[in-house]
Parts: sequence; structure tokens; C-alpha cells
Amino acid sequence: MIPAALLAVLGPIWSFCTSRVGLPLVVAGGIIFIYEGVPIEPLRYIPYAGSALADLVDGRVDREYAAGQLNERLVWQEKQRRAEIAQAAKAEAQQKEIDAAAQEYVDKQASDAVRIADLEDSIRQQKDEDLGPADPKTGPACHAGIPAGVSIGIDAVGR
Repeated sequence: MIPAALLAVLGPIWSFCTSRVGLPLVVAGGIIFIYEGVPIEPLRYIPYAGSALADLVDGRVDREYAAGQLNERLVWQEKQRRAEIAQAAKAEAQQKEIDAAAQEYVDKQASDAVRIADLEDSIRQQKDEDLGPADPKTGPACHAGIPAGVSIGIDAVGR
């Protein structure tokens, strides 16, 4: 059954724990154990076994501390999520402004193309009027200006 050496050690311990002085100490130790738990900090970080051991011997203080950590993490994650939503909304608003400016530029460029074409036509007509018909006495080599077709071609190269 129980070896005599074990009874020799446990006998006096059991007698002390059930005595008038020992019983209150055992009760106080039990209350502290339930409230505070057993300090096993380095053992918590053992994979798999550490979390199971912590669940077994953690006291109320450790459980409240873990619950507080969880609440803080959830609050932080919610703040992070809201910040990401605000950032996305800000980026979307900026993109809309950029798109509106780009569309305005394209519209202005299209209207400018029509105005430039009208101006080129009026310039061509003006040059044709300025050059007028060739003088039959001097011939075509004595014109003072550049022919309109050449002038427009040169303008197109320069742009």
C-alpha cells in the first residue's frame, strides 16, 4: 500500500494542516491560490502545454488581466478598422477630384481643338488673301510670302 517513508513525511504534515494553527494557514493558502493563481510565467510560453497549464492554475487576477487584454485588442482593432475606412473614403474623394480635373482637361482640349481648327482656317484664308493671285508680269517666283499650304505644313511640324 503506502510506503512507510511516505507516511513518515506526510504524517506530520497532515497533523499540522489539521491542527488549530495549520488549518487557518491552509484555508488562507487556498484562498490566495484561487484568487492569485500559481505564478508560472516562464512555463506559459511552452507551445500547447503552456496554455493548458495556464488554464489549470491561473487565478482570478490572471483571468481578468487576459480579459482586459482582449478588450483592449478589440478596441484597438475597431479604431484601426475605422481609420482604414476613413482613409479609403479620403482616397476615393481625392480620386474623384483627380478624375473631375482630368475630364475637365479633356473637355477643354476638345473645345480647344475646334477653336484651333477654326483659327487655322482663318489664317489660311488670310494668307491666301495676302498673297493674292500671282502677277503675270513677274511670275510666281516674286511672291513676298510663303504659300499657305507650305506655311500650314511648317506649323504642323513645329507643334
